[in-house]
Amino acid sequence: MFKIIRKGFTLIELLVVIAIIAILIGLLLPAVQKVREAAARMKCANNLKNLALACHNFEGTFGGLPPGSVNTTSTALNPDLLEFTSQTAVPYTYSRQGLLTIILPYIEQGNLLTSNGGYNFKVNWDAAANRVASSSRVQTFECPSVPSPHEITPIPAGWTKPPMTSDYWPITRSNNNAAVWTGLGLPYPNTPAINSVLTTNAKTKLLEITDGLSNTIMLGESGARQEGWAKGKKYNDLGTTPTWGTRGAWSSESNNIVCAGTVGPITFSGTTTALAKVTTAAQLTGAITINAWNQGELYSFHTGVCNIAMGDGSVRALRENISMLALQKLAARGDGNPNEPD
Repeated sequence: MFKIIRKGFTLIELLVVIAIIAILIGLLLPAVQKVREAAARMKCANNLKNLALACHNFEGTFGGLPPGSVNTTSTALNPDLLEFTSQTAVPYTYSRQGLLTIILPYIEQGNLLTSNGGYNFKVNWDAAANRVASSSRVQTFECPSVPSPHEITPIPAGWTKPPMTSDYWPITRSNNNAAVWTGLGLPYPNTPAINSVLTTNAKTKLLEITDGLSNTIMLGESGARQEGWAKGKKYNDLGTTPTWGTRGAWSSESNNIVCAGTVGPITFSGTTTALAKVTTAAQLTGAITINAWNQGELYSFHTGVCNIAMGDGSVRALRENISMLALQKLAARGDGNPNEPD
């Protein structure tokens, strides 16, 4: 009888198989990454949609859209500004609060305002009474494409846990420099027309959005605000510093977005000195509108776009090469000009 001898793979055959597998993996990885990013963008858009609907549910209850932030302790404001806090003292006193804290009940997170002794709107967001709530993670505030941990580090003095952060903020106004509007060939709208759907220290009536809710931006991305990012590069771990204060905490009043544009070109020197907002007509040449700087401008970690929510609650992806002319028209609620096609 003949004996059958089974022969194994030769070294060359094994190397060929390994090479083929490596090529297949190399071909598949970009596709997998694209699918993953597409899912992250959809999740991000859904988060913004929920926040926009929360603002409208607030309006249905109080007759005005929520303030984009409350950043004053003045007693001279409209006494119904903080009506939602059951404020009863006369004269009224105010504290520093952010939009996201105000709308917590409308995204099914109202328990953060009632548990652990309750949230006290009569003191600032970072007061001892409010630190447990401010240290709580709210996933609706987080874009899945952001690579950074959603917490403030180092932990601020007096806190036992770090304040948690958000990647979504109210857009409160367009560029407020008349020279910039003139340089764009437009008359300066003045205040309050340069404001956006949400504004600081005021509850906005829907009829005040004279350009129309569907034509004016309300919310947008400014991701990883607790760190300094520009054009996809992290240039600084801001955290809590004497210069910046505590950046990016979702309950803070200091995290609004101003669509002013960023002076270009951007150079990296390890500091923030090379980064600035557009303030003059001369700076319009080379100005960068979106995904340039995450400290107060629209900034996302999605390739080529940034998600925003319009005043009517619809969510759009703005291209990062949108013109300054188009961005200013979108950000101003009463400039009276038709929006640009882009």
